[in-house]
Amino acid sequence: MDLKINGKNAIVTGAGKGIGRAAAFALAAEGVNVVINDIDETAGEETAGEIEKMGVKAVFIKGDVSKEADVTDLFSKAIASFKTLDILINNAGISPKLPFYEITAEEFEHVLNTNLKSNFMCSKEAFKYMKDRGWGRIIGLSSLAGLHGGINSAAHYSASKAAIIGLTKTLAKQMGEYNITVNCVAPGRIDTAMTRMLTADQLDHVLSRVPLRRLGTVEEVAAVITFLASAGGSYITGTCVDILGGYIG
Repeated sequence: MDLKINGKNAIVTGAGKGIGRAAAFALAAEGVNVVINDIDETAGEETAGEIEKMGVKAVFIKGDVSKEADVTDLFSKAIASFKTLDILINNAGISPKLPFYEITAEEFEHVLNTNLKSNFMCSKEAFKYMKDRGWGRIIGLSSLAGLHGGINSAAHYSASKAAIIGLTKTLAKQMGEYNITVNCVAPGRIDTAMTRMLTADQLDHVLSRVPLRRLGTVEEVAAVITFLASAGGSYITGTCVDILGGYIG
């Protein structure tokens, strides 16, 4: 199916690995040029190189999107490379595993800066370039933990992912008049490095509450992200799409 985004330009944060990498590949498969952002230079360069082999443009821009200066630099370099911006995937995030009573104020702030503040700052920058063109797609990453709270996920992670849903709904209302849609997805247990940190007992417990009885894949999440970025998603905004395998809360 032609998603009618061939030739569009995208930024994907945290795209060196996992869901971000899969989303970058899924967009590239639709003919989208992609800016790969990550703090891991080796992974980011590798992802960009593989995407270029698909016949689209890809550049890697290293940066920590929890820092305002790095966000400004990312968007400045992205526009210098591609001239325009159509799609932003706010994927960068971290998920330390700690009981709430062991989390320091500094650790709490670090997770919120990386997961939530980065989403806000990148969306704000993207708006500058999308509003005058009258077209844009912004998609963030929430989580099962943001919807239902976390048992294995830590309190600061869960809080950041819940806040992303509220941010998404507000930005959708405020950007709608410029034909910019803002959505997020809430993956459940997906087969990524974060999930592989769970013990066998923890994983068995999680899967016992998933009717499909398996982990999701990064490609399944990327497919939903790509649809929301497409012409077909043009009347979907302010929504958080659950990708939970039917998880029973």
